[in-house]
Amino acid sequence: MDDRDIMPIRRKFSDSVSYDRFENTLNKYVDDFIGHMDNFFNRDLQGFLSGGGIKTDIRETDREYIIEADMPGFDKKDIQVELVDDKLTISAKKDESMDVEDRNYIRKERRYGTVSRSFSVQSIVHEGVKAEYKNGVLTITLPKDEEAIKRGRNIEIQ
Repeated sequence: MDDRDIMPIRRKFSDSVSYDRFENTLNKYVDDFIGHMDNFFNRDLQGFLSGGGIKTDIRETDREYIIEADMPGFDKKDIQVELVDDKLTISAKKDESMDVEDRNYIRKERRYGTVSRSFSVQSIVHEGVKAEYKNGVLTITLPKDEEAIKRGRNIEIQ
């Protein structure tokens, strides 16, 4: 008895077209697998720096605006928050290197990148702006200018 006789489904590659299709499909699966492995091992910093930058949530209360920026993988010392005129800029840079020595093999990897995002912030008290970084989230509180709060009014829709 031949091993092929006990297989539940047997396909024959009698023509080269079928075999080419099989080979192309197999190559695609192998390429996809290798790509996923590369992404798995390099996704933290590389994905963050190249994948759209800083993601934020912005909330408003009666007295302040609150910006929460997701910045995983950065240390507090890597992050800079700057307020110039009515422009708030969050920026961060990462310079990371890793040296691993195992027997006669040495592997060195370096990554460097910067990311930034700016916001137009009007009618706030510049001196009252506060920032806190905790568990990968940067929270910036921007108190509203009292005069700007008083100037607002509801407009009736007709």
